[in-house]
Order: sequence, then C-alpha cells, then structure tokens
Amino acid sequence: MERLMEEPGLESFGGQRADGNHRSVVVQAQAADGANAVAVVNIHEKELLPVHSVEPSVISVVRQAWVRIDRDGEEVLAAEAVRDVLLRGGGLAVVAGDEGTGRYATAVRALTMMDKPRRSEGRPSLELWQITPDWDPPDSSLLPIGENCGYLLNVSAEIADWSKEMPSKLSGHGRRLAEIGSCLIVIAGRDGWPTMGHEAAAVVQARPPAPRHLVSSHLSLFHRRTELVERLQSGYEPKENQQDLAQLVTDGMHPADAAELARLLAGAADSEQELAAAVERFTGWRDYVTGFFGRTVERPEDRALLLAAVLLEGASPSQVHQAARDLLGEKVDDSVRNALSGLDLGSRLRDAGAKVSDNKVTFTHRPGYGYAVLRHIWTELADAQSHIRKWIARITAKGEIGADRLDTIAELLAKLAAEHNDSTVLPSPATRSAPAALSRGDAAARMLSSAAQHPVLGATVRKQLRENWAQSKDQEVARVAALVCQGTFAARFPGQALVRLRHILARDADDQANGEAGRALRALVSEHGKLALTWAAVNDWIGPPDSSTPGRASRSRAGRRAFLALADLTADPYPTELLLAAARHDESVTDKIVAGWNDTLPDKALAHTCESTLAAWAEASIDGSLPGEQVLDLVERIVSGRIGLDPVAAIVVGREIDAETKAMREFRRRLISRRFPAARPEPS
Repeated sequence: MERLMEEPGLESFGGQRADGNHRSVVVQAQAADGANAVAVVNIHEKELLPVHSVEPSVISVVRQAWVRIDRDGEEVLAAEAVRDVLLRGGGLAVVAGDEGTGRYATAVRALTMMDKPRRSEGRPSLELWQITPDWDPPDSSLLPIGENCGYLLNVSAEIADWSKEMPSKLSGHGRRLAEIGSCLIVIAGRDGWPTMGHEAAAVVQARPPAPRHLVSSHLSLFHRRTELVERLQSGYEPKENQQDLAQLVTDGMHPADAAELARLLAGAADSEQELAAAVERFTGWRDYVTGFFGRTVERPEDRALLLAAVLLEGASPSQVHQAARDLLGEKVDDSVRNALSGLDLGSRLRDAGAKVSDNKVTFTHRPGYGYAVLRHIWTELADAQSHIRKWIARITAKGEIGADRLDTIAELLAKLAAEHNDSTVLPSPATRSAPAALSRGDAAARMLSSAAQHPVLGATVRKQLRENWAQSKDQEVARVAALVCQGTFAARFPGQALVRLRHILARDADDQANGEAGRALRALVSEHGKLALTWAAVNDWIGPPDSSTPGRASRSRAGRRAFLALADLTADPYPTELLLAAARHDESVTDKIVAGWNDTLPDKALAHTCESTLAAWAEASIDGSLPGEQVLDLVERIVSGRIGLDPVAAIVVGREIDAETKAMREFRRRLISRRFPAARPEPS
C-alpha cells in the first residue's frame, strides 16, 4: 500500500526543484472512491507556486511569425530590449504595459531569443514555465528555482497592492536564478513597476504590433494560408460572393483577437460558406444582432422574447413567451382576437435568430449568439439593466422556469463581467437584493469561481472573496465563499483558497459554512493532491492561542476546526490515511498529529466533534481501516494526562456501554492493557 522515497536536499515538483527539502515522502493510499492515489508529501518545506509549461503553439508563433511593426508603423524592438536586460546577468526583466500591448508574447519571444547566446556559451535552451501567482500575500520565497529555466509571472492585476519591498525581493530572486542559468520575466501594468532606483533598469515597455501585420503574418508564416493575405489588405475589393475580410481588422485590435482571427480564417479557408461562419463567430454575430435590434425599435415584445430565449435556452416557446411577458410587466390581452392575430410564436423566435425544434428554443446552430445578444442589451440599452436584474431574480426563484437553468444564466453573467472587467455585473452574495439563486447557491459559487480565475477581473473577485464574503457573519454568504474554494478555483489557486477557508473557519459562528469549508479542505487533499500545503497551513493556523497577538485567537480556532475536518473519517478517510502513512516514515509528522489533538481537545465548543472523531479513529483501528498499532500508539500519547477532558474520558472510561460499538470496547481494552499491563505472577 505504500512506498518511501527519500532524497536529501532536493525534491522534484513536476519539472521544478525546490532547494532545502531535507526529506520527502511519497506514500500511496486508497482514496475515498476506492482508487489508488499517489501523493508527494513535502513535510518540511513550503510548497512552491504552481507552474505550467508555456504552450508549444505560443513558442512556435513567436519564433515563426513575429511582427516587428507597431500600430504607428514604427519598428518594435521590445523583445530585443528584454533579452538585452536578461543578458546583463541580473536574472530579472519586467515587461510593462496596458492590457492588449502584447506583453506575454513579448516575454516569450525574449526568452526564445536567449537560445543563440546560450548556445555560444555551451548552455542548453531554456525550459519555459509560466508561474501561477497563488500567493496571498506575495512571498518571493515561494517562487520556483530550477536550473536552465525561463519563468514568466503575470502580476499586472495585483501589483498595485504589493508592498514596496517586493520588487527588490524579486530582483534578489532574479540574481539567484542567474547563478543557475535561469531567469524570470515579470509582466506588469504600465505604471506598476518602480520607475526610480535600481529596479527601474529592468523595465521594458511593451508596444502593440500592427493588427493587420499580425493577422497576415500568422496566416502566411504560421498557418500557411497565404491565399487569404491579399484579402486582408485595406484596399482590397471583395469579388462577387466573397466575404469582406479586410473590414474585420481594426486599428485598436487586441493582439489576441488578431491571432484568433487568423486561426479562424485559416480553419475556414476552403470555402466561402465556411469563411462566412468564421466571420460571424469572430464578430460575435455583430451584424446579425444589430440588424435585429435595428428592425425592432418599435417592437419591445420581440426584444424581450429574444432575451428570454437566450437566458432560458432549452425551454419551450410558450415558457419563453411567458417569461418575456413577465419582463415587460404589461397586462396581457388574452382575448381570442389577440391570440389569433399577428405572427405565430415560432416565426417570431426564428426571426430573432433562435431555432425551434421538438418544442425547444435553442441557439446551438449559432455558437456565441446568445452572449452577443446579452452583451448588446447590457451595453447599448443600459437603462434596462436594473429591470433585467429584478426580472432575473423573479424567473430564477424556486419553482420558476429559470430555476433549472441557473448555470446557463450564471455563465453568461460571468462572461459579461469578465469582458467589461466589472464585478458589479455578478450578483453579489452580500447584496440582499441580488437574485438568491444566483448569489447564494451552487450556481453562484461556480460563477464566482470562474470570475475569480479571470486574468483581469480575477484579482478584484479574489479580494472580495477574502475581505468580504469569507469573513461574513451571514452563514449563507460565507457558505458561498466555501463553495468557491471547493471547485476549479481551489485547483488553480490552492494557496489563496486556504487563506479564504481560514477566514471562514475563524468566524465565531459554527454553522453550515464551516461544514463546507471542511469539505473544501478535504477536497484539496483528496482531489487536488495538496496534503503538504494544507497540512502546513493547518499547523500554522492552530499555533498557540496567544491572546496578545491580534487575531491569534480566531486564527487558532480556525486551525482547530480545520484539523478536525481533515481527521473526519466519516466524511473522507483519505486525508487521515495519507497523514498516518507519512507519519510512519517521519516522527515529526506523528508529533504534529499529537500536537493537533492536544491543542483541539480542550476546546469545549468542539468537545462533541473531538469525541466522535477520536472514537472513529479508534474503531477504524480495530476493523482494519487504519493501522491498529499506530493508532493505539497515537491515542495513548493523546490521552496521557488528559483524563479530565470529556472527549478523553469518553475514550478511556466510556459512556453508556449499550450505545458503544464492539470495536470501541475492544479498543478500550487494548488501550488499558497497554497502559496497565497485567502483573506477572511472582516466581514460587
């Protein structure tokens, strides 16, 4: 069931290596679903920030199709400037600029340009890694440090909240990287990095490439579809039945949009019909949507019908019609004369761009069309926003038509918030007027989890999650924060999820939010393989409850609750199994487990949970679910000198014998036999 691997001083983390790890343990245990799972347990050191390799396609693009002309027709030399900064030997460069200036591509290009000088020195090419800034607060000691690596760290959304010392610390980290043939490029906002002092020398301002050059270069040099390049030129006149491609490229186009346009056109270059579909997809159905709204200026009922169809996709035409009437809030003329006059409902929906089939209204034939409609209404008809919010609250209430389509609505709102970098689009858990189903439940958590991971909007949502929702006295608000920390947000930002879970568990209340926070902690171990990170955090929180330190008491309370959540066998035995497996190879882990129990048992508010959890350990050691002798040794140390505590007395002395299991009685017999072995008869 287990195996041990020890390597003094160095441990591998998915291609990255952490200096100073004096002992590492690899244990194999059985997960809650019965499958075998392997986890690397780094008991003694902080876990480094997660990294993932730069996409090979990105590397290929910057090598093969780099654009050297900016929007003003001037030569772009930002990548060369970044390379030159790195060649000075400091190990750190900063690419600064606004969103849409090509900062990431510039950084990757600079790293690839390091190949030639490195080869001349007999050194290998850099391995390119992107770091996820899963820190709160920023801590340079968490940055990875591997040989011959080129790291990228995008902090443009959070650098405004950094301490003044952080740039200097990153400079120091860069020097350490340079010593082992590596480097770090930080991506920051235009004014995010210091412009004075030693650190200022590392900054290079990014300049956006000319959009038309970028699309043409990608098509001809990367996608090898040169036949489309001529049609992208501003003076090109489309032939009969040809799509007008030149008008798709605009002067202020985001480089990512230009690259996406090239990709879509290359994939559709074989026919004009495919090109037409690619154009519609790229423009977000702009022409179709504006055309519909242009011809329905005097028909608000058709606009309401379209919006209802978008948010309730998959509903029947009659349900969509009913929701549209609710949005307008008008008294309906239900006379036969009115019912039999005008266009039929199906024709109206099809005119709006919907597909009606099998009594369902859908937009599957037009991917992205529904979002394009919502975006148009939200931006072009802004006066309707408050009415739409109230309407969404009504149709998503329990038992209403929208209650079964919360995920669709939440996904659309999250996308809208991200595009406009506006968190107020999202129904806030802390706002009473927000739709309850979209601000307090599972759908709300999924929506906020998605928003919290967005490269621009995410920093704002993560801050609200930490400072407002996780610390809320309202258990429903705190519960949503805990649910966010159970999903994909925790998978990408496990360290930040732990900070927010600590705030939830530190609250005075013992409520459902704490239960969800405990579930999130177990998921970090069982589903995301983060035992080392989680265990280190819990031990840090639990600490001594020194009342002289501000917040120490609540932090310690969070630690005790978190410890019991990890020890809960009935919810998920895997974290406990994994901890015990690690403890069999490292006595310090055993000591930490005992210390956790010793700190938690005196908490009267947790007495019942302590008793039931410790009893579950005892019973599991008898039925073979946990190692019998190991648990017996642990419990013997835990109860020693603590018989006056209720949970300990329940284990050692017992309560109502009739209510106890046979396994519990057997464990007690073994424990007593261990502590009071039978006296040997004296020799005759």
